[in-house]
Amino acid sequence: MTKVPPRRLDPAHYPLKVQILARYADVDPLWHINNVAIAQYYEEARVAAATAMLDGERIPTATGDRILIAHQSIDYLREASYPGSLEIGVGVLRIGNSSYTFGMGMFQDGQCVSVSDAVMVFADAGGPARIPDRYRARLEGWLLRDDAATT
Repeated sequence: MTKVPPRRLDPAHYPLKVQILARYADVDPLWHINNVAIAQYYEEARVAAATAMLDGERIPTATGDRILIAHQSIDYLREASYPGSLEIGVGVLRIGNSSYTFGMGMFQDGQCVSVSDAVMVFADAGGPARIPDRYRARLEGWLLRDDAATT
């Protein structure tokens, strides 16, 4: 497992928070949330973050603009359990030319249960494209300052 920077373990570090209610259908025989559900919860958080980033604009667009996931990693730190709710903090770790990386942390009862990084790629009808300035500016406002870099 990768060493997790301490600030990634603090829910206050993340500029966007997404609440997820644990579902009975997502538990394993030991009443823990299974790893497939954890990945789905992170997906919900990414969609919520993208919606906020786009400020209500619909993607994909009729002209072919879209945002694709290129990579996701999840480090499991402790078990998440049912019943209960989870909070996913979302911020931006890195902004590149056509891609950016979401840094996310999942918390239950104040404890970090996992962290996830997701590399997102902006594309237009021709493939990967430079992130439009209006999106870039919003992403810059979500940088996780202690472990963020822009290029």
